[in-house]
Amino acid sequence: MTLSGNSEIQQVIGEALASRPYSHDQRAVTNVTAVITVEHDLRFLPRTLASVLRQSVLPSTIVIADCSGNTVQSVQTSFEIIPTVAEVYQEVPEPQRISVQLVRVTQAKSFADAVAKVLRTAQIDTSTKMLWLLHDDSRPADDRCLEALLDAWRNTPTAALLGAKQLDWEGTHLHAVGAYAASHRVTTLVVDGEPDQEQYDTRRDVFAVSLAGALVPVNTVTAVGGVNPWFGTFDESDDFCRRLCRNGKRVVVVPQARIAHRRARWDGVRSKGGEPIDQDDATNTSMAQLSGEQKYRYTDINALWWPLAWIAGLIVAVASAIRLLFRKNPYRAWCTLCMPWIALCGIPGALSARHRLKKVSTVPRRALVPLTADRQQIRQWHARIDAFSDQCNNVVLDPLATAHLRARLIRRWALAATAALLALICTVIMYWGILRYAFADTSMYSNQLLPTDATFRQLVESATTPWVFGIGTGIPVPPTPWLLVLMVCSVCTGGHVSVAMALIFFLSAPLCVLSFWALAGVVTRSDTVRVLCGLLWYGCALAFGLYAEANLPMLTVMVFLPGALALSFKAVGLYRTEAPVNPRSSIQAAAASALMFIPAVAAEPQLLLALIVIFVAFLVFVRRHRLMLLLIPFPAAFALAPTLVNAVRYGADGMWRQLFGDIMVPAATVNGTPKILNLNALIWRTFGIDAPQTWSAWATPDGIRDACIIITMILIVIVAIVALFRPSMFRACRILWTVAICGFALAIVSAAVVVAVMPYGVAGGSVLPGVALASCGLLGSAALMAGSAVKPFNRLTEETASSFPAGRIGRAAIAVLLAVATASCCWYGWSIAARDGVGITGSGLPMVARDYLDQQGDRRILALRASGNGTIEYSVMRTGRGDLIDSSPAYRVSAAYGLQHDTDDEQLARLSAHLLANSDDDAIATLSDLGFGGIYVVTGASGDISARASEQLLANVTASQGTQSVVSSTDGTYFRLTLNATTSQHIDASAQHLVQHSPWRSAWLWCLGIIVVLYCLVAIPRRRTAAKEEQE
Repeated sequence: MTLSGNSEIQQVIGEALASRPYSHDQRAVTNVTAVITVEHDLRFLPRTLASVLRQSVLPSTIVIADCSGNTVQSVQTSFEIIPTVAEVYQEVPEPQRISVQLVRVTQAKSFADAVAKVLRTAQIDTSTKMLWLLHDDSRPADDRCLEALLDAWRNTPTAALLGAKQLDWEGTHLHAVGAYAASHRVTTLVVDGEPDQEQYDTRRDVFAVSLAGALVPVNTVTAVGGVNPWFGTFDESDDFCRRLCRNGKRVVVVPQARIAHRRARWDGVRSKGGEPIDQDDATNTSMAQLSGEQKYRYTDINALWWPLAWIAGLIVAVASAIRLLFRKNPYRAWCTLCMPWIALCGIPGALSARHRLKKVSTVPRRALVPLTADRQQIRQWHARIDAFSDQCNNVVLDPLATAHLRARLIRRWALAATAALLALICTVIMYWGILRYAFADTSMYSNQLLPTDATFRQLVESATTPWVFGIGTGIPVPPTPWLLVLMVCSVCTGGHVSVAMALIFFLSAPLCVLSFWALAGVVTRSDTVRVLCGLLWYGCALAFGLYAEANLPMLTVMVFLPGALALSFKAVGLYRTEAPVNPRSSIQAAAASALMFIPAVAAEPQLLLALIVIFVAFLVFVRRHRLMLLLIPFPAAFALAPTLVNAVRYGADGMWRQLFGDIMVPAATVNGTPKILNLNALIWRTFGIDAPQTWSAWATPDGIRDACIIITMILIVIVAIVALFRPSMFRACRILWTVAICGFALAIVSAAVVVAVMPYGVAGGSVLPGVALASCGLLGSAALMAGSAVKPFNRLTEETASSFPAGRIGRAAIAVLLAVATASCCWYGWSIAARDGVGITGSGLPMVARDYLDQQGDRRILALRASGNGTIEYSVMRTGRGDLIDSSPAYRVSAAYGLQHDTDDEQLARLSAHLLANSDDDAIATLSDLGFGGIYVVTGASGDISARASEQLLANVTASQGTQSVVSSTDGTYFRLTLNATTSQHIDASAQHLVQHSPWRSAWLWCLGIIVVLYCLVAIPRRRTAAKEEQE
């Protein structure tokens, strides 16, 4: 019967037979049958069949086991060879027939299981004594592979199994030359991938060999219970050879028999179901590898010791996972952590495998010492592996190239440090009045930023508890995410929260320069352009009014957002380098990027919405590393988990709008009223510029200043558009433009979302987060036009002059544009430095009131300020100042949509109004019942305070029963409430304690901490002794 079918595998076999070389140098042996297993992936089968058919010694039968299920019924064909005989003139050589069978195999669990099933269904001659086992991706590397195996069998007739030398697919580099026993595992003592120089060809008796290419006597298959498919394809040969050796049989490796093994499934280019996978999309097979090693290890131990081995394995798994995270291998670390639990599921199979081993074991372990690798051999093997890895993975540079790159590195970092220092000096000069008192008992404030007198403990409670402590007697709403950033900064200042605010304010200047300097380095290596981009980014922060209003959340975004985007590009290898080093993907950069997105998204949660779209674009433009890209925004989203859960759970009530708020108090100049903005209105609101009504307004000094900013920004946008047509770094440009478009869309949407109801009216969301994101994309695209901008290192002494320095002219033009834009932004930022009332204050409640609050965390004081005859403002004080940590965007949204009904805050509003109108004993009694211990009436000189209304308020509070004036000054008067004893004055904190001890809060904090630690382990740089790629 011939192969006349139309299936792909039959066509491959037919083509292989048709192209078989005609030669008289071949002969067949009747007692050998070759078994080749194949699955859906047929990429390697043609070369394997061709190599088998070219052997000098052919098996009498070639059985191809089709495990894909595409073969409906078995098919058989044959061909003849005419061997050359010694007495060619005395007799005519008789042809020898080679049978080729295609057999259907279903539900094979492993390679050996497929072989066992095909032997039961194939038509194999009874004279067969030896089986030659081959994968479809394991081919003989030369024409004498089977001949070498047969010669070894004749020379060592006591061998129960003969294995071949395992090489790579090209047959030049080693995988294994047999294996030796170690401590409950096997080791090859061969450096995987080292060149084959016949350095291991003296090996003979070993503990294990691979079944791929092995010559197996038929009686060996059943001698020790057969191969156990429970171990899987990767480790079933190790278990089989272990039982042979423990049964006193010999396992021999034949180095002269060379097998070129592609190891498709091991290398991840073949799926578990046998489907082909492209090399670029290769999967990680660590789970299967570690699972097989664990099966072997447990079955090598007496079952009575398994409980202790499991406990020890759990500890070792944690330690190994941490070590793997340091080595930037997070998936293998995850697989390692899963191993102890997988072991519990595999107990029945392990017991069966252990029983098989004990049943055939007749030789003690000490008799196998010659087949065991000692510690010194293993230590030397690991040293050779490390040396070979360093040689392969690192760029080896000669001294001249190293000196060139070192000089570039010093110059680059010197310019970046100078630019950062310049930004710091500029900020210090503008706000010296704040810096000089920042380390005293003071706090920063502005028209939008509340001061703070909170302790570190109060900050931690506010940042990690879904409870706002300073609204009434407390309400259950999600914590403000930016408080997590402030909490971490407070750790750096020894727990001083107010100092941490000043630290963020001043250090943001040099850090935002360095952050965008890193992002510009993704698309250009021009030192001048990178430095000017960093300074322009700082100038944008000034021009946006972020320093004038002390907008600490937005300053956090300006520091971390460009750096996070830069590391995202580096994670996928999409960045420029300087020859002779080349870009490469980096899991370490991905982890660092994920960590840098946390403070940016925590400061402005609305950025998460745009980042989701941006990373989807990454997945479209970058086809590789998709799982890594998906894991980058995960920590940032988890840090916002309480806010996101609340926004989704109460989304129908409008609570999704809290994503567009931040810790800053909304102001008319920044937030405005909710509406859809056009491009002109978006620009005016971004820079806080009043729209000019006439053309003559542009002729004023302020108009000229504003025109300079707008014109330079328009030119930068034009340059960014031109960058789209530049073929170099085209993918990076498209991603940057996606960032810009998402930023503008986010700004327009945010401006139309209601985030609060303020005295001036309804407040919309801030456009600054979206504009900052768009600016990242536009400035990055403009920097891309500078090109590589680095003269490549050349070892030749001769230099060739450029015929037309068009690149230099273009870079010079871009540098001039960036310099003018930087000067315009800094000029504008300098002129508005004091526009929004940024300052520093040491005032607050009197010392006696602060002492009262510090004694217990559940004590409160009501602060009142009369701003008119019919208007009174109130605030619940739990610290010495109206505190920043109690500013909640979630509460402002819920109050704007009327979701706060019958709360203590509404009751406090009514009581305050009653006290302004007249003396009210019931109001004082109600305040005491709520747990308040005092009232502080603000009377300081301020345009927002009415002197007449303040006097009336003081008189009414004094006349009310149950109050006692304690301290009076020009700033205000403090009244103690005397209706209740001081020891019993505290608010009802039962609901607060219930929230603080919620298992959901504990689970969130533990998971967030573990996630951050794991990402930090991956992000920590590893020191390398050899030359390495530059990391900026």
